[in-house]
Amino acid sequence: MRLIGHGSPAIRATHAKTLELTADAEITERATCVVAVGVERAAAPLAGPVRITISAGAEEFTLEARANPAWHPAGPAVIRRSPLRLPGTLATHASAAASDLPRPLVAALQHREARVEVTVEPIHGRPCAVLFAVDPGLPRDARLLAEFAAADLVVAEDDEAARMFGERVGHGPVSVDGRVLVLAVRDLPGQTVLAALRDVEVETIGLPPTLAAAAASPSRGPLLLAPDGADPRELLRRTPAGTRLVLSCDAEQLPDLMRRAAEIRGPGGAVLVQPYAPPVRIAPGGRPTLPSKASVVVCFDADDGDDGEAALDPRVRAALDGLLADGVPTKTAANALAALTGWDRRRAYDTVVGWRSDGRTPRLR
Repeated sequence: MRLIGHGSPAIRATHAKTLELTADAEITERATCVVAVGVERAAAPLAGPVRITISAGAEEFTLEARANPAWHPAGPAVIRRSPLRLPGTLATHASAAASDLPRPLVAALQHREARVEVTVEPIHGRPCAVLFAVDPGLPRDARLLAEFAAADLVVAEDDEAARMFGERVGHGPVSVDGRVLVLAVRDLPGQTVLAALRDVEVETIGLPPTLAAAAASPSRGPLLLAPDGADPRELLRRTPAGTRLVLSCDAEQLPDLMRRAAEIRGPGGAVLVQPYAPPVRIAPGGRPTLPSKASVVVCFDADDGDDGEAALDPRVRAALDGLLADGVPTKTAANALAALTGWDRRRAYDTVVGWRSDGRTPRLR
């Protein structure tokens, strides 16, 4: 992609979080993120990691970012340090902003006659699974075309997606060694890239935030989507740990909910979805960077158990807590645990002994 504009005496390039290429012919000095005006935008959106070079005369500067396939050439062209794909965002996760431009380049950009050239070229990035929910009514979706061009591998998750794209797609499961585009009309992500979701970056396109969080989770236990207005703490207490739980909460509530989830469900991870941003994997004990005021969606992983058995239901945990707190003998508590879970008596007995020996609250295993 090549965008051509020109300079302006009003360019200051002092914004520390973004830079912008505007089609407007004139700006004021308050537009501290603008680095070019009168920019022509006869270009299609790109996807994936990119290298962006801004040049004027003999001066140039290069940064890296992630292209936004939903960018529309008719609107603004903003490059952000943050992950937020707000309308008009050309790229996110940028390694630099307007304030990082060398001052000789900024001086060159302040000449009205200066020709400003911005080139955006794809580069190889970290492994990433792109989960794309295909709308059969929009086969020429510009986002899909951009993702096709950026992908190292394209796979169909279901038969309907395979029929739509024919020989251009393969079938899973596959490893995620580069940028893998997973197409599905019905279920995401299925089995194609499930084994890799815990270790690679994940993007979702065409899904509402609740389903995006669920799709990006590496767990495949039963799924519970919390109803609007439900109490997150009560849901954590009542939902079996073997179930993926998706709920909405205020960003400021999330640290407390993560601590509570670790206490009730065991030390599992989660997937966070902020407005206008791709999913973020939260490792057990992790602390994500969050906006101070926003509603976010979080999917708590299901505990699949070390040996494939169902995770302990919170109500069973509470019952065992009560028995142990009342001083019930180990054998009696173990028999109760075996009866309530279906575990064999040896496993139940060893588990209760372990709980009592370390003095901790009973855990799932």
